[in-house]
Amino acid sequence: MKLSELLLRYWIVLLAYEVISASVCASIARSKRRDQGNWFIMGLLLGVIGIILSVVVGRASDENAATNNLLLDSSHHLRSGWKVLIFVLAILLVYILTAEIAELTHSVPPQSLLFLFYIDILVVTFLMLHFVDGRKLASVGFAYHGKILKEILLGFGIGAVMICLVGGTELAAGAIKLNMRVNLSAIVLLKNFLLSFIFFGFFAMGEELLFRGYPYQTLIQGTGAIGATIIMAVVFGAIHLANPDASLFSTLNTMLAGVWLSVAYLKKRTLYFPFGMHFSWNLVQSFFLSLPVSGLLTNRTIFIPTDYGPDWLTGGKYGPEAGIGTTVILVIAILYFLLDRRIRPAYDYVMHEDRVLSKDRDIAKQPPA
Repeated sequence: MKLSELLLRYWIVLLAYEVISASVCASIARSKRRDQGNWFIMGLLLGVIGIILSVVVGRASDENAATNNLLLDSSHHLRSGWKVLIFVLAILLVYILTAEIAELTHSVPPQSLLFLFYIDILVVTFLMLHFVDGRKLASVGFAYHGKILKEILLGFGIGAVMICLVGGTELAAGAIKLNMRVNLSAIVLLKNFLLSFIFFGFFAMGEELLFRGYPYQTLIQGTGAIGATIIMAVVFGAIHLANPDASLFSTLNTMLAGVWLSVAYLKKRTLYFPFGMHFSWNLVQSFFLSLPVSGLLTNRTIFIPTDYGPDWLTGGKYGPEAGIGTTVILVIAILYFLLDRRIRPAYDYVMHEDRVLSKDRDIAKQPPA
């Protein structure tokens, strides 16, 4: 189906998608006190990119299909591109509804709306898996087995060591200096740690669900692992452009981080491992090293940092993720993950999924009592 035929047949759906995309961008601009008109136009452009992407992915998912059906593949299942597009639309709709309800009822503070957004991602992931794919939530990377804690701790340890190498290099080079906060009691320190632990844990899980969860895994089915990894890495980097003091260098590093976490998922076939790395990278960087995380610096830290530069090493106000040290450590980690055959799933997820599906089929075959 040509693009012109697509516009004629599904113009109502596409128009609704464009309006929602532009409106969400304008709403974000309003909350950040930025030009709503420019962001509305940006939303329209992002909507067009999403439509083009869904068409490309839809065609790539089954080039040898017996019929030239843009919506369904040869197995009569919805194509991957449309699943991702539906997921994005559902996220936008659910978030608009829940944010409006939260604002009207004053049940969620404005500064906590991002928490609400990640909860919406979990809800939409469940709905897509249940109603579109006919799968359980565990299949997206949360299979229950006895090695869950081991995988999380392994990822946590790797992420912590990596960011400590980056921060340690800056300290050794005299590019940054950390001064202990005075009058910091043990109770306040513990409170700050717990708040940071919850904050970064929640956000790490939310971002993994969004960027390594259902959309990424669906794109793998349509474009293959390499194509899906590149697409999600670009989106991951582009999203962080909205962060304070973001730059081209920080965006490229964020894309590298997207590849790093995606390769971790591909090697372990679970979200537990990349979640652990993502979580510890942010937690250690913020609370223990007291450095900005993607341009965000909190006062819940052990030290007060002083940046002596140069920016190409420290990342300036954006933090280490805009510095060359992060580039080097991420490239090394990606290559190591790709080449080391010892990094493999700690559990047979395919067998687990087959067992779950077989059990469901057996239950369905049982006659009613």
